[in-house]
Amino acid sequence: MFTNISWGSYLTAAVIALVVWYAAVIIKFYSGNLKKILSGETKIRLPFFKNTKEGHAVQNTIKSSFSGSFETLEDAEQLSIRIEQAAAESAEKGLSKEQFQNYLSMLLDEYPYVKISSLRENINKLMVSESSKYPGLQLTLSEADSLWEGSVF
Repeated sequence: MFTNISWGSYLTAAVIALVVWYAAVIIKFYSGNLKKILSGETKIRLPFFKNTKEGHAVQNTIKSSFSGSFETLEDAEQLSIRIEQAAAESAEKGLSKEQFQNYLSMLLDEYPYVKISSLRENINKLMVSESSKYPGLQLTLSEADSLWEGSVF
């Protein structure tokens, strides 16, 4: 019976069995990673291609290591948009300077990580520049910085 099976047929069947076995193992244990790779969320990183796309590899490594920093940058961008809207809305509604400061203070409380980041100074400058567009709401840098600590009352 075994003499009727050629070595070619045996090796073909063995290779097919190995492929099916490893496919089952990969699907069972790495299905989450496989979905991310197929959807394009992550890319396959092969060590011998590291030098050809070194910039992308470094960028991905930095981004994964400091994801909190990138989230803080996104928060700062959202906060800057909201500050611009708040200044325009406060001027449109005719709010007093104290009411405007309380409004800004409530906005700043929603972004605690921006408060402790290096972007705080840029946000302070933005608050001063946006408030200077409306004479009744004009803030100084020290007033803008004090808004991070709480409401004005």
